[in-house]
Amino acid sequence: MKHFMRLMFGGVLLLLTACGTASEASSDGELNTIRFVDTGAEGMEELSREFGPFKDALSEAVDKDIEFFSISNRTAAATAMEFGQVDMVLTGPGEYVTMKNAIDVKGVIGITRPGYRSVIAVPASSPIKTIEDIKGKTIAMKDVGSTSGHIAPMGMLMDAGIDPLEDVETLMLGETFVEAFKSGETDAVAFSLSRYNDLVAEWGEENVRVLAESEDLPNDLFVASQDLSAEQVEELREKMMEHQDALLESMLITGEHDHYGESEFVLVDDEDYEGLRKIYEKLGIEIDE
Repeated sequence: MKHFMRLMFGGVLLLLTACGTASEASSDGELNTIRFVDTGAEGMEELSREFGPFKDALSEAVDKDIEFFSISNRTAAATAMEFGQVDMVLTGPGEYVTMKNAIDVKGVIGITRPGYRSVIAVPASSPIKTIEDIKGKTIAMKDVGSTSGHIAPMGMLMDAGIDPLEDVETLMLGETFVEAFKSGETDAVAFSLSRYNDLVAEWGEENVRVLAESEDLPNDLFVASQDLSAEQVEELREKMMEHQDALLESMLITGEHDHYGESEFVLVDDEDYEGLRKIYEKLGIEIDE
């Protein structure tokens, strides 16, 4: 797995090296334009569709131009930051841990997510009765690096005495992972509690059963490039906190971010992410500088 993550990171390094751009600042060092990306939005079309209203609200809040930067996967955001192509990223806690390990990103603002947990579930008729029974079975997960759909469930398996790299067959299926589970292609599925609730609403509570549920996961967060000064980061933080109501409201307009419906902005505490770091260490997953 460590080798796989290094290959992913190296691949996007080659892709982005050919198209790097310098940070857009005035001669006196003032940041005029913020280049923004969300690690969960793949491609410019998806980013524009999901964050168009937020782009306008952020521009008004911080009094700067906002430009979108397109990425093809979660790993590419860290690489883009390293090469000075992105100034600010909205990311999940798992991706933040790998970014922080690879480059010195700076936490700007955290976004609370009440009820943000991971769930491991099976069909209601499954002979699997406890999480320990997953040994020798298949489990559908989302993407490598996804907090609720990969890292946290791996930690849950290890806490149950299961080696997720040896004792189970983990299938990383992207956005098709829930459908694969529903069609019987896997014995179990791991995802967020909100995604589980969506499945219950769609499939019926009588058809699915929870094996295990994690504790609350750390917050999502906006992180700034290592190229931004401490003063620039603090200015962004103050203005985003001041205008958090308008910013959070703008994130809900498209209907793609309902999980932020009860959220608020908070200060970032790096210590909150130590539990995820320990899971990465146990799994041998790292992205070297």
